[in-house]
Amino acid sequence: MTALGVTVAAARLVVARRRLARAGEVLAAPVPGWIGAAATAAEASRVALLGAHEGLLDELDAVLRSLGVAALALGAGTPPLVVDAALAAALAAAGAQPTVTIPAATAPAGATVPGLAPEAVARWWSDLDPEARAALERDRPALVGGLDGLPAAVRDRANRRVLAAAQAEARAEETAARDRLARSRHPVELARAGGELHEVRARLARLGAVAAAVDRPGRALLDLEVDRHATVGQGVRAAVAQGDVDTAAHVGVVTPGFTTGVDELPGRLEELGALIDAAGPGTAAVAWYGYDAPQLDEVADPDRSVLGRAPAEEGGRRLAAFLGGLDAARPGTGADPHLTAVGHSYGSMVTAAALDDRGAAGADDVVYLGSPGVGPTPGRPAGHAWVVEATGDATADTAWFGPDPNRMPGVTGLSAREVALPDGRVLTESRGHHGYLTPGSTSAENVAAVVGGRPQDAVLDRGIDAGDRLRRLVGR
Repeated sequence: MTALGVTVAAARLVVARRRLARAGEVLAAPVPGWIGAAATAAEASRVALLGAHEGLLDELDAVLRSLGVAALALGAGTPPLVVDAALAAALAAAGAQPTVTIPAATAPAGATVPGLAPEAVARWWSDLDPEARAALERDRPALVGGLDGLPAAVRDRANRRVLAAAQAEARAEETAARDRLARSRHPVELARAGGELHEVRARLARLGAVAAAVDRPGRALLDLEVDRHATVGQGVRAAVAQGDVDTAAHVGVVTPGFTTGVDELPGRLEELGALIDAAGPGTAAVAWYGYDAPQLDEVADPDRSVLGRAPAEEGGRRLAAFLGGLDAARPGTGADPHLTAVGHSYGSMVTAAALDDRGAAGADDVVYLGSPGVGPTPGRPAGHAWVVEATGDATADTAWFGPDPNRMPGVTGLSAREVALPDGRVLTESRGHHGYLTPGSTSAENVAAVVGGRPQDAVLDRGIDAGDRLRRLVGR
């Protein structure tokens, strides 16, 4: 199929989707005039039919996304062809925007689509006229907010709209679930309604944490994905920036590990604010919670366990596209930021997987914090790979996923011990597996020095302790 054929097919499906969505509005209306058991049965049937209808819309969206990717691929990253006049008239009759390029509007986030390079997305966006860009932001905010390669300011505006809509939807679901629980009489119905209410309230809490994280000056919501039917992870992924990543000379991207989720974002952004201050002017940082981190209740699942590599490899593909997008979104040549990827615990595995991907070639430095191993190579050449291991960090002593970065050639050790500085300040020691980015600690100051492009100011120390020595004795 040619790029024009894909464009036409996608446009016709857009028309079909709009008509189907209008039918859903009828289904969503309450059943009028009925009371008693008949009303209850009718309501149950309506809810089941509406659920099936939403599933059909989701499937149609998946087809549209696939067609969008195909059009971009066939166009070699150039803007897809404009629809013909007859099709434009059909789109106008359906209430669509005939001036908007359909395949581009239906392409999914680059992080989840092989071959949709952030550089191609950036070229496509720069070639769109302002009216088309505005229409896409207005009509397809989830698409715009999820495309790696677009400017941070654009993604932020779109994702804030997605966040507001997701919160409104979740509140409506909470009300409906609470009403079902109040009407339930049978134990099975009570259990089902109670479970639904618990799930939607958990999603509301996570969305609230994202909203709290971005409700501060200088912060941007660079990515947001909400999966109402998530079977893995926590169903909400996000990336929040502190500082202007579109103009900063230095950008650090921090990836968390086991059991983490977006509920941590407000506290993590406070840490990153302190890290930026320590790094110096012209620095921005991103808290990247853009993958499904393994959770405690998934340890026994071979496909999701923290003991396996699968979540890290999937997360690495997403992170690679995100890192590549930060570079691609910069206008002109020679404007790429000095980009540092920072991974903590299992997040160090995700970071290493991303750096093995060609899409993350723009990452200049990598810092591993409390790493249980990153594989056979440190991910960056000597002088650009760093590791911090705190005293008493048992996780960092396991070497579960390969050689401990703390003992790998070409990786420079950064201190986590207490340090007295020449200016009289005393940096605190980090102990155990957490606290590597605690403001005022030696570890956080060292990470800031690397992120801020001042590695010569870092305090070096391999951090060899009893755990390392014990591992040597048992041959690990």
